[in-house]
Amino acid sequence: AIEGNTLSLSEMRHIIETRYAVPGKSLEEQNEVIGMHAAMTYVNSTLVSRIGSVTTSDILEIHRRVLGYVDPVEAGRFRTNQVFVGHHIPPHPKDVEKNMREFVLWLNSDEAMSLHPVEFAALAHYKLVYIHPFVDGNGRTSRLLMNLILMQAGYPPVTIRKEQRSEYYHVLELA
Repeated sequence: AIEGNTLSLSEMRHIIETRYAVPGKSLEEQNEVIGMHAAMTYVNSTLVSRIGSVTTSDILEIHRRVLGYVDPVEAGRFRTNQVFVGHHIPPHPKDVEKNMREFVLWLNSDEAMSLHPVEFAALAHYKLVYIHPFVDGNGRTSRLLMNLILMQAGYPPVTIRKEQRSEYYHVLELA
């Protein structure tokens, strides 16, 4: 809901459990819910318990599931166009793959692993949204990566409520 989805929790539950559409709500919003559920299931069932490094392929797979029901053409692909996010101008598209390689190296580095898990998760989230490697779904993918790091360290996942939306975006702007 942080990104503007208007579905209630009970409507989301209905969509996930039945795969039936909720009348009067956009299919895009409903497909976002299905995609997030698919991505969360992948993170929880595959990545949390896995031993080893997080790879670029893992991040692309999370994104493929996040966006797969909304924009299957862009799902799991790095962007090829310049995007603008508020006052932030993310790296040029030709630099995205290099930035992502460097990010994944950092993600698996001794430096990153030596950080407190909460700091590590927050910094990983920030670095990924800063690169903004995708046309859409960057925030959702970054929050899933953040929660993956937290859960691997034994912490519960973070939920950012829609009431916290403006504070969340404000803090990202300050970072």
